[in-house]
Amino acid sequence: MKIGIDLGGSHVAIGLVDENSEIIEKRTFYMNDRKNVCLEDYIVSSIVHGVNEILQSTKYKLCQIESIGIATPGNPKEGYIKNVVNLGIKEFNIAQKLRESFGSKNLNINLQNDGKCAALAEKIKGSLKDYNDCVFLCIGTGIGGAAFFGGNFVKPIRNAGFEFGHMVIKKDGEQCNCGNKGCFEVYCSKKKFKEQMQKILGIQEYVGAAELTKAIEENIEKEDVKKLLEEYVDNLALGIANIINILEPEAISIGGSMSHYERLIFSRLREKIYNGEYLFNKENPPKILTAQAGNDAGIIGATLISWKREEHRNECIWRNTTNIT
Repeated sequence: MKIGIDLGGSHVAIGLVDENSEIIEKRTFYMNDRKNVCLEDYIVSSIVHGVNEILQSTKYKLCQIESIGIATPGNPKEGYIKNVVNLGIKEFNIAQKLRESFGSKNLNINLQNDGKCAALAEKIKGSLKDYNDCVFLCIGTGIGGAAFFGGNFVKPIRNAGFEFGHMVIKKDGEQCNCGNKGCFEVYCSKKKFKEQMQKILGIQEYVGAAELTKAIEENIEKEDVKKLLEEYVDNLALGIANIINILEPEAISIGGSMSHYERLIFSRLREKIYNGEYLFNKENPPKILTAQAGNDAGIIGATLISWKREEHRNECIWRNTTNIT
């Protein structure tokens, strides 16, 4: 049994995962509940509390857990969370803090980028399992992802690669949390879409995807709603077309919390892509798929990674997976 943790811009999700990559039990904690607690402390206490609750409920002991995998935004390395711009974390040794909190200095803790973890889950269990050359695009608080060619995971040399969200789609555009301007995720993150749409609709309280989708559909003929939806889909199509033009995959699977708005967004997106808008190769566009692993992709993917420090090379090796290099 393994513990998988999905650290997102809005939540911390913890799951107990079996050898078939099925989640046995799960707990979720939300950043909005943090109040006056330091963010790093809140993340650690949420993980410890969630793991202890799960172990108590399932009658497992910590010593029976093979490893704890953490899917995190940014560029994690050697137990450190690094450069998480959407949370304002520059560097934090979460592995050390967790080992201290659990009172186990030998606890096996592995970290990897959340987009890559979700991609791995989607490739092994979800919509991409039948494709060799494919891309996973994770759209949530930020935008990330990964690519597979010949069935193999493409591992960037510097580890941080496939930061699709920081591809510039508008020169001198809006400021991004990373410091640049005009980044893809500034215009196409779920956070941006939701904030803008709720403002137009006059919705001030928190609403879920189903409620917001219903409100949008009820007001779809309003000019400002229609315009925002068209602008969002156009920016999304532009960013995805850039990925297609460079990588030429067979399929692109879109996951993350933005996939909850599939009914509103994806048919419009497919129409733009399949009509060849922004594409070089207009005759053979890739399949645009909806991710199947859903919100659990990060948890599942986090349990499929393992880090190993080689004697002469400073890099991570993916294990416990099929055709991942």
